[in-house]
Amino acid sequence: MKILGLSDLTWLSAIAFVLCLSFGLYMVIKKKPGIVRSINDTAKYKDEKKYAEKGGKILIAYSLSWLVMFAVSFFSDVISIVIGIAAMIVLGVFWKKMNDEYGPV
Repeated sequence: MKILGLSDLTWLSAIAFVLCLSFGLYMVIKKKPGIVRSINDTAKYKDEKKYAEKGGKILIAYSLSWLVMFAVSFFSDVISIVIGIAAMIVLGVFWKKMNDEYGPV
């Protein structure tokens, strides 16, 4: 198996991992969804703390998929992109479900 080395996809995966992880941790620790929606968010939520907690956990899980993409991109860019697309679809499904349950009224 040939190791490809560092590519643009590798750096993108690393940066996205750090961003998603930091946004997710912020939401879980601060219990505020403001970093994802808007800092000046004045919407009324069904349950703001649950929204932030579940949304933060979803973002942390999504950041782990970026970490997997980072590792896989050393071996195959195509498989790494497929993992990213699958993770984006899963993120969308879970985010929609969470938004319907706890989101803005």
